[in-house]
Amino acid sequence: MKTTIVISVLGTLLVAGWVFGGIQYTNVKNVEQELQQLQSSYSELSHEYEQSDSRYDYLSRQCKDLERQYAALGYQYQVMGNRQLEEEDVLADAQWQIEYWKHAYETKPGPWQVCREFRDEDELVLWLSQDNTDSNEYITNQFDCDDFARMLQARAYDDGYVVSITLVARNDGYHFKNGCFIGDRFYYVDPQTDRFWSWGYLD
Repeated sequence: MKTTIVISVLGTLLVAGWVFGGIQYTNVKNVEQELQQLQSSYSELSHEYEQSDSRYDYLSRQCKDLERQYAALGYQYQVMGNRQLEEEDVLADAQWQIEYWKHAYETKPGPWQVCREFRDEDELVLWLSQDNTDSNEYITNQFDCDDFARMLQARAYDDGYVVSITLVARNDGYHFKNGCFIGDRFYYVDPQTDRFWSWGYLD
């Protein structure tokens, strides 16, 4: 009787162990399947992340290239704007020069007219640029400072301008120059170089 009971208990325990083992085996299988699914999902996500990261690097480089292009275009636009302003200034100055010198030539005296003084420094600069007294060769005691000054005065007279000869003292002696009035101001003119400068006001 006891033996039968023991065998029954052992049989029951054995069956229960099989059932429990089967359940545990099933759970382990389910866990393994879930783990495999997780590993597969992780691999897919890792691959997608690598692709996204690569795409991000590419877009970052594109963005930097676009920023550089934008900066370059902005600089070119600024340069073109400044160039346009410069061209407009040059054009306006050229138009002013045309009108100014057209009037200057219209009012420029000739040898048949009464000599007059220069209207302004621009007219003096224009006349000196057209006169070639300064291109002569300086020859001591033959064609020196007084000859330059006399030639410039004579040519100014021929063109109808009042230009004087003046003697100025220097550290190394004396030197002949020319002089003229522009308005109320007296100017020295060096006939050998065409350089001129204001000495001061008459009044």
